Amino acid sequence: MKYIKFQDLSLEEKKEVLKWRNHPEIRKWMYNKNEISLEEHLKFIDTLENSNKIYLKVDDLGVVNFIIFKDYVDLGIHKNPVKKSVGNILLKFAIDYAFDYLNTKKIILYVFENNEKAISLYKKFGFKETDRKDNLIKMELINADWKN
Repeated sequence: MKYIKFQDLSLEEKKEVLKWRNHPEIRKWMYNKNEISLEEHLKFIDTLENSNKIYLKVDDLGVVNFIIFKDYVDLGIHKNPVKKSVGNILLKFAIDYAFDYLNTKKIILYVFENNEKAISLYKKFGFKETDRKDNLIKMELINADWKN
């Protein structure tokens, strides 16, 4: 599977990723539901170089992102809105990347409680609910529990 860091994307690829992110079907599941301008998007990408954040475009399937902490990573995923049935592929890629490449002990993610499709997918891959706050569910997957 081909993946590339946001910083290494061409301008056209950066615009493509922004188009995915701003699509109404994707945006509705984001913390920030506002449409993001190209200028904001490019400024954000510039901040990634020396940070604890990794954003990857995975083929033409979507984006996975990680915020890296000492013993865990926060995971975010959004798919290319025109692609169907790619959640399994993106999530498997993200889990393998986090455990095999980032060598983390645990993956944490947050999902809106009404995003039943995503919750079902995360549970299928072994994520367990560990907390709820407002309309968000915190889910975790421990490296030792991950079965490839």
